[in-house]
Amino acid sequence: MSSYPTGWPGQHPNSGWPQPQRRGKASHAAEKTASNPGKFHWGDLFALIVYIGGFVLGAMLLVFSIPGVTEFGAQAYGHDPMSFDEVLSQNPMPGWFLMYSNVVLYGITGIIMLAVSWRPFVQSFRWFASWWWVKVLLLPVIWLATLMLTSLFMVLSGQDPDVSANQEAVEQAAGESSLIISILVMGLLGPFVEEYIFRHLLIGKLSRWIPTWVTAPVSIIAFTLLHFIGDTNMSIASVLPYVSMAIAFTAVYLLSKKSFAYAWLSHAFNNVVSVVLLHVTTMETALLTF
Repeated sequence: MSSYPTGWPGQHPNSGWPQPQRRGKASHAAEKTASNPGKFHWGDLFALIVYIGGFVLGAMLLVFSIPGVTEFGAQAYGHDPMSFDEVLSQNPMPGWFLMYSNVVLYGITGIIMLAVSWRPFVQSFRWFASWWWVKVLLLPVIWLATLMLTSLFMVLSGQDPDVSANQEAVEQAAGESSLIISILVMGLLGPFVEEYIFRHLLIGKLSRWIPTWVTAPVSIIAFTLLHFIGDTNMSIASVLPYVSMAIAFTAVYLLSKKSFAYAWLSHAFNNVVSVVLLHVTTMETALLTF
């Protein structure tokens, strides 16, 4: 006769005593690929202040008022030295300055955000721990799905295609720079900054306190509206492509178990393809009109 009381752990496993749960292969795989965005910390707050105050509201433009900064950019892009005040006096703003300012501002912002988020960013590559080749091959599928979603929205809305002021500025800036710089800034740095803010923070970290069904729509709306700050000619047709991208990247983030890295790669693939196509189109146009 056992000296242990009835139901003692390990003595009567079928007596109703709670037993340790044995995780199956599916549960193990889920843990192996799932990401943990972590908690908010002071670095996130600093990066958010830099992004909103410095990048979105333009406080970091003061960098270009430092003697020599704008002049250096003008010479780097093959123009005569020009002060920041002279740049502001021109209408429209020179294309070279649009690209140069993106290089500087995205560079500063991207470095800060990478410094405060590199751990969860690197850790989120665990999404590729299983079936990595399928997930890589899905990147162009996601890009095509985004285009199809935009086309569907256009058909349902009955709108003719329209280009936003943001898109026009991007195209003008890209036309003033080399393909490598455009890919680095618009294809890689830009998506990293936006995925950090709109997916990693607004969904990944904020969902610790607010349900995902609330944070996901907020992320989609915020991402879309960001691209129309100061745009006085905002139209439904110009908004729909950004809505499609916001929905696609949010879905990718959630379906990849909150992988910051995979959301960034999906966004980067979309932007890199767009930049390459833009440069190829510009080259063909130049050849045709030479």
